[in-house]
Amino acid sequence: MGYLVLTRKYRPQNFNEVVGQKHVTQTLMSALRHGRVGHSYLFAGPRGVGKTSVARILAKSLNCEKGVVENPCNECETCISITKGSAIDVIEIDGASNRGIDEIRDLREAVAYSPSSARYKVYIIDEVHMLTKEAFNALLKTLEEPPSHVVFIFATTEPQKVPKTVLSRCQRFDFRMLTEKEIFSKLESLVELESIDTDEETLNLLATRAEGSIRDAEGMLEQLVSYSEGRITIGDAKEVFGFIGEESYMKLFEGISNRDEKIIIEGVEDIIQKGYDLRELVYGWLQFIRKLLLYNLDIPDPTSVEINKDLKRLAKSVSPEFITAVLNLSTDMEKDIRNIPYSQVFIDLSMLRMARIPDLRDINTLIEELGGHRTEEKKKSYTKREETLTEVKEEPLTDVGELWQRIIKTIDKTNGKNFFKSFLKEVEPVSFSNNRLELNVPSSHKEHLKEDIHLLKEACKETFGFDVEVDIITTQESVGEALKDDPMIKKIKEIFNAEEYI
Repeated sequence: MGYLVLTRKYRPQNFNEVVGQKHVTQTLMSALRHGRVGHSYLFAGPRGVGKTSVARILAKSLNCEKGVVENPCNECETCISITKGSAIDVIEIDGASNRGIDEIRDLREAVAYSPSSARYKVYIIDEVHMLTKEAFNALLKTLEEPPSHVVFIFATTEPQKVPKTVLSRCQRFDFRMLTEKEIFSKLESLVELESIDTDEETLNLLATRAEGSIRDAEGMLEQLVSYSEGRITIGDAKEVFGFIGEESYMKLFEGISNRDEKIIIEGVEDIIQKGYDLRELVYGWLQFIRKLLLYNLDIPDPTSVEINKDLKRLAKSVSPEFITAVLNLSTDMEKDIRNIPYSQVFIDLSMLRMARIPDLRDINTLIEELGGHRTEEKKKSYTKREETLTEVKEEPLTDVGELWQRIIKTIDKTNGKNFFKSFLKEVEPVSFSNNRLELNVPSSHKEHLKEDIHLLKEACKETFGFDVEVDIITTQESVGEALKDDPMIKKIKEIFNAEEYI
């Protein structure tokens, strides 16, 4: 056999070797152990996470010469032929290139025949969502009532494109993206098995940029082995794949947080001059800002291999609200850059916009501070009021006439109600004690004063700093006394030279 790339050479050969999909492998092993084998399965999930590998392991477990077992022996002729891809009864079909109704009709005819040498005839259809609508319809009847010797295994990265009528006839297993730790551990084992000279920093970078795909990580490691002549360094990885180091992103973020436009423009220009792809810059920037936010909030990243102390220190230098605002503008930048042919200027402008984000603060903190400020204002107000009360109480309140004049001065300062101001001058203060003011009011003004008594009380409170009750007593006037001072009567007396008989 010729040279095998790492992905094929170290493909999992039993369920225990599958990385990061325990929820799938454990269920399948239990079903095999108890003889609960379904006739159709749907494996859905991102690329390079083990869907096809698990499908082949399931095919081997169903057809192993030792019987239906939860893990294949990988030693019998059937297991070996399936591993090599030469087994007649395990048929792998590419849904992208065999997507028409004619291919599915041929499949339906072949399904009727019993397996040649294996226990089950297993059809593995990769990228099944690529089948046409007519092809899916042709497959439905076979899926609903398949022969007992046939098992279908469908794999897809886009399960939402598979018709619900097909989904309802399958046992669905959702494969998840692998974490950086899981990919890092697998790469470590490959490096040890292949005696590859590299370091943890490089493997960590590959694990980070594999985006949850173990196949992508293995492919990148394979490419680096071919590129380097000896030890593989992180510089090799950045040069081969155009990865931008975190130190470049840290410089950009420091420029943004410090509102230093010169550093921002120089940082972007430096990245461009090194030949990095602009979309790679934006993608890496989004991942970088996400890490910053997690560090700022003290949330452990389950996918991360190690803690970057410099990154954590930078994250703690700003508020989570500021990082969130930067992330929001960064996602807008990522969406818009797809439609902009020459986008360096656009990236410059987007970064400068981030530098103009105002200093954002937590709303709860502001409320607390505002509440504290108001509390202090209230304390000052109460203190001032107490001082006013003390001042008033310290003054002798025996001279009711002097107090009344102070009230009149307060009323004179107010706008409006000139009529009210005028007849108050004819009111005579009687006494002031226990916050009660007693006034002697001519009967002709009594009703007017009652209507505007609230104005008088407000003037008293403004003058003394506390509420004052007003009691009104009325002067008992005779008709003669009232008429004697009447201006009209006086005028008549002058004209007619009259004598007073009243």
